[in-house]
Amino acid sequence: MANIVDKINQIGRKTTELAANMIPASIQNNGLMSPMDKRLVDSLNRQRTRLIVPVSVNDLEPGFYSGGVLLKDVPLIDGLTGYNEWFIEVSKVFNGDKLITATQVATGSTWRKVIVLAPTQPLSHPTIWSKVTTETILWAGLADLAVGTTLTLVDDMYNYDGLIVNYRFNDVSNSARLQASRPGTLTGVPSLLYWDGMNMSNALSNDVLNMDFFEAFLEKVDNTNLKLSSFNHITANLATGTGTYNTGKGNFMISQIIGVR
Repeated sequence: MANIVDKINQIGRKTTELAANMIPASIQNNGLMSPMDKRLVDSLNRQRTRLIVPVSVNDLEPGFYSGGVLLKDVPLIDGLTGYNEWFIEVSKVFNGDKLITATQVATGSTWRKVIVLAPTQPLSHPTIWSKVTTETILWAGLADLAVGTTLTLVDDMYNYDGLIVNYRFNDVSNSARLQASRPGTLTGVPSLLYWDGMNMSNALSNDVLNMDFFEAFLEKVDNTNLKLSSFNHITANLATGTGTYNTGKGNFMISQIIGVR
């Protein structure tokens, strides 16, 4: 029993000695720090190094960085490099290959690429910048839409690079990707978002071979509202060579509008 007590006391004295010498903690090692101190150390370890000299992001060692126009080899933004401020994160594996993540502060858009020292399968690695896309549901519903209906989005559409519209036409589901770039970019912002589609009729015979076509126009009322301004529906009978044209008529609904950036 006395031997056990002596060992416990010895461990206690050693622990006190180690604590007095302030054994450092790291992200991987808690050391002897209290939880509050550990959170402080983790925060300090993640502080970003401000890059104030011209440097290529490809040459950065592992760490967290920030920089602006002096950064080289950042993703292309509308044909411009070094646009605005960037957060850069670099990770490296034991053989020297690096994963670089670049986030544009102004928009929150993120890109990634891999730097491979000795590539043996080049097509296996995204060696050029690949944008990490995110999707946000801006509007959702399940009602047939009449021409003139206005859809109110939950966020400014100009915060997104594009819009995906999920829709149903004559009981067939599909989607369309529409340009919705922010003002001031090279592509501009069209006043109308337009797409078309088609599907075969369920009624097929020697006398009936119908194919349905449609055109849909979403008008930008303002930054958060889109109006179904026009819907044109054509039914073509390919067997007889005849067709009908209906303005604003057809079994058509929009189920979701998704912002992509």
